[in-house]
Amino acid sequence: MQDGVDNELEALLQFLYQSPVGLVQTDAEGDITLINPMAAQLLMPLAPGGQLGNLLDVLDPVAPQLRTMLSDNGGAPGPVCEALRVHLPLPNGHTNGHATRAQPSATTLELRLVRLAADKLMASLSDVSLLEQAEQRRLEDRLRDAARIDTLTSLPNRSVALERIEAALHAARLPDGAAFAVLFVNGDRFNRINVTMGQAGGDELLRQMAARLMGMVRLGDAVARTGDGKHTPVRLSGDEFVVVMEDLRHPADASGLAARVVEVLGKPYRIGNEPVFASVSVGVTLGHGQQPNGDAVLQEASLAMREAKLAGGARHKVFTAEMRERAWWRGVVEDDLRQAVQAGQLYVVYQPIVRLGSMEAAGMEALVRWNHPVRGLVSPADFIPIAEESGLIGPVSAFVLRAACTCFVQWRQTLGHQAPGLMSVNLSRAQLSNPTLPDEVAEVLRSTGMPPACLQLEVTESLAAQDESVQARLRELKGLGLTLALDDFGTGYSSLASLHQLPVDVVKIDRSCVSQLESSEYHRVLVQATVRVARTLGMRTVAEGVETPGQAQLLQALQCDKGQGYLYGRPLTEAQATDWLRQQARPTAPAAPMPAAPPASGLPSPFACTRLQELLDHSQLAVAVFDPQERLAYANQSYRSLYWDRPEGTPTWEEVMREAYRSRKGLLIDTADIDGWLTDVRKRYRQQPLRRFESDIADGRWLRVTEETRPDGWQLCVSTDVTSLKSTEADLRRARDAAMLAAITDPLTELPNRRFVFERLQSLLALAQTSNRPLTVVLIDLDEFKAINDQHGHAVGDQVLVGFSQRLAQSVRQRDAVGRIGGEEFLLVLTDTGHEGALRVVNELRSLFAADTLPHLPPGVHIGFSTGIAQADANDTADTLWQRADRGLYRAKDSGRGRDVFVPPTPPT
Repeated sequence: MQDGVDNELEALLQFLYQSPVGLVQTDAEGDITLINPMAAQLLMPLAPGGQLGNLLDVLDPVAPQLRTMLSDNGGAPGPVCEALRVHLPLPNGHTNGHATRAQPSATTLELRLVRLAADKLMASLSDVSLLEQAEQRRLEDRLRDAARIDTLTSLPNRSVALERIEAALHAARLPDGAAFAVLFVNGDRFNRINVTMGQAGGDELLRQMAARLMGMVRLGDAVARTGDGKHTPVRLSGDEFVVVMEDLRHPADASGLAARVVEVLGKPYRIGNEPVFASVSVGVTLGHGQQPNGDAVLQEASLAMREAKLAGGARHKVFTAEMRERAWWRGVVEDDLRQAVQAGQLYVVYQPIVRLGSMEAAGMEALVRWNHPVRGLVSPADFIPIAEESGLIGPVSAFVLRAACTCFVQWRQTLGHQAPGLMSVNLSRAQLSNPTLPDEVAEVLRSTGMPPACLQLEVTESLAAQDESVQARLRELKGLGLTLALDDFGTGYSSLASLHQLPVDVVKIDRSCVSQLESSEYHRVLVQATVRVARTLGMRTVAEGVETPGQAQLLQALQCDKGQGYLYGRPLTEAQATDWLRQQARPTAPAAPMPAAPPASGLPSPFACTRLQELLDHSQLAVAVFDPQERLAYANQSYRSLYWDRPEGTPTWEEVMREAYRSRKGLLIDTADIDGWLTDVRKRYRQQPLRRFESDIADGRWLRVTEETRPDGWQLCVSTDVTSLKSTEADLRRARDAAMLAAITDPLTELPNRRFVFERLQSLLALAQTSNRPLTVVLIDLDEFKAINDQHGHAVGDQVLVGFSQRLAQSVRQRDAVGRIGGEEFLLVLTDTGHEGALRVVNELRSLFAADTLPHLPPGVHIGFSTGIAQADANDTADTLWQRADRGLYRAKDSGRGRDVFVPPTPPT
């Protein structure tokens, strides 16, 4: 029995002796009583003399806290320390406590110390150097990744973009290297979102933009991903994103993706419960290895993006060498303009504004000019946009305002009643963004002595319609007593329907409308509608860019108040404007001698009476006078040819009417009872002192009649042939109807456009929710449409869109709604239809195209489509409903072509 125990003990000792873990047994003071070879090997670097007598002494240089830990233990059995890591010194005497991959390999021990009894300790030692190095590498990787990921959007950041561009440049320089492209995406007027919705709202919009951008790259559809190329979306900073397209097969693929980015990122967003509209501009540069580095590639894409913004935004531009030259030129002009503001090279010119009709000077508009010491006069079109981009427009505009007010006050002092009544000055975007603008304008008014009522500040409709903060600033300005004018109205930012929401007093009709007055019925209707709406709202109107007498006459006929343009005067220097004002105030000599003034009795002279009768006798106006017994006392030739062509007789008014009825000549009296008609006319009209009406005459013409009865019974009747005006009015009505139809119709397909079909969706959804009836939305996107355009040309693509639209319109019921919402996307609103019924409609439409191709299409062109479907519930809005359908469409595209995906509403939480 004892031999068995001894054998087991011997085996245990052999196991402990050969264990890969260092084991040490000590007494309470740390003196070693038992140690295995592994422990001796691990501890030897700490004992240069080979003395391993006391464990605490050996470990004291790297773990001096052990003695304190033992003391705190109080002698009770149990763990003293767990997994304590100690770093052994390197050969040069330093520890590896902060070792990195660049330092030499070092040893790290993990120590566990346990008190077995009051007088006995047991320690275990393990070499964890490799484990610690792996942990260090993982930590470094996490830190590096954190430094490469944008925390707000979770997209890669600028450093990743530059890495990918550099890698693409290197690959492109190889003999068979592939081309690549970089897209630079920037939000249009993004600061407006931060101002109106706060920083949190702006951050949420950026996250949604990033998600859409990532979705396009990952979905792998024909536009967003081509071939097997790698597309990397990146957030640079702020509202700037970059997409790196590697292994580019064709340059058109980059433009296609850019157009898709503009379209998708331009669709409405929802932040909280508010719909938010935003757009982006995209710059595209193509890489073939010719650029020196990644920064140069990014600069080219950024320049192209700027060109897209200068062109109006919400579009893309592809980089060209000319863009770099223009950017260089803008830099030169910006530097010179900074000096010009301080060196007095700017001056102000004044363009007259006149009252239409009297042609009197009503005011002046102040415009800035730049006389460069080397280049001479610099066009405002060349330096104003640069001033706006660089922030110099603020000081430039402030200079113009002060100079204009000073000039106006001087005119008042020197010209007296010849001075204009108003000075108009433009406000810039930078000024309106400045919260101290009202105080600055008030200071100019005080310091120059300018009467506030004589100052008019002009703001473009794109600025006035921006947001509530801008409109609040405009109301502050109005509080100073000045007037506000809406400049360039008609360029598309606002509409007549929203004009009442803007705090303005004057509407300036843009020259683009005025220039086409004589040739375009549509523009005549537009100007007429603008004038009428403005008058209804108590606003005055000014037409800009009047250059011909014909334009001036039409504007006056349309009752526009004032005009401005080269017809009246070009922009003039202060001295030239002063001479112009004096010239306008001079009385003109009469064209012919005037007859003598009437005598003091107030009766006209015999000459005047004779002259008046001659004029009446031969006037084209039909003029007649009836005495108190209603007998014809006088009728000129025009009246007799219309109503009473007999040379003899003095008929009564009633006899004239009966003759017209009998002979079917003159006034067209459409009745079977002439006696009843005469009685009715006397009762309803003839009792009124002044009567105006319009009527047909028997030969098809149209008369406008004015009748006036004096208190003594004498009556004057004047009739005017307005047939041509009636024809013009009919033309105007047709033009107005055509304009209204064009505003709601897609010009290519003649389907309702995006605006109208969404308005129909809102009304149909409200009706469905009120009546608790089903309604389903189907968002349709044509498959492989870009390939059709690329292979067969845009003309064929247009034929496909038109043919598909016609078939789609024929396939829906009258109570449903259908429209083209952009590109190759269509929206179908099915009333009284659930999602299963919508699927049947879609399948029938797909079968129709499978059985019958469209005529006049080239061989091989087939029409297929994918759909996203969403059925409305009680909590849906038009936005949430179509956005669900939009998500379904993306899933359908992601899973292949010719697919339909239904997206149910999200259950309430």
